[in-house]
Amino acid sequence: MSRRAFTRLFRRETGLSFMAWRQQACLLCAMPRLAAGEPVTSVAIDLGYENPAAFMLMFKRAFGSPPLTYLGLRNTEARN
Repeated sequence: MSRRAFTRLFRRETGLSFMAWRQQACLLCAMPRLAAGEPVTSVAIDLGYENPAAFMLMFKRAFGSPPLTYLGLRNTEARN
């Protein structure tokens, strides 16, 4: 299968580009680890990001705030 055919099939089946799908998969893997207190650096490196800054930028674009701020806000909302 050619790359172009795969790209079209992937988008048709998932509704997402491969990069968008990968980003969502990374976020789904990262959330429980970050919530459990794992360092952002460890999570970012394990998920294949070259550095934590790249991971934090992707996270901020997806959720509107950096990982620790986002998790702090979610924990505060859960307590109220």
